[in-house]
Amino acid sequence: MKITNPERTLLDGLTGPQYCGDFGEVLHAFKMRGAKLDVERIIEYALKLDAATVKRLGWVLDRLGMPPARLEPLRMTSIKSFRVLDPTGPRRGPCNADWSIQVNLPGRVA
Repeated sequence: MKITNPERTLLDGLTGPQYCGDFGEVLHAFKMRGAKLDVERIIEYALKLDAATVKRLGWVLDRLGMPPARLEPLRMTSIKSFRVLDPTGPRRGPCNADWSIQVNLPGRVA
């Protein structure tokens, strides 16, 4: 019996990176999955979760070079304020207005 799949596991990493090593490990996992990532599936799953997770996913996929048209459902999700990229990190760092994300990772820029 299958309980999860790579896309669901990657989303779990965006919401609870402390259970996956840390946020850097989650980003590495996205890069390693690369072309094998089922983008439609992960977007479909994300849209059933909270807006912060949707925006984090959009930011990550955007950084991985995903075409903007494929990210439009994520971009259209409404959010009232900026959310931190790493939910376990401090609330400081540059803000990315495209995704309403505060990039709170060391050495990262919006």
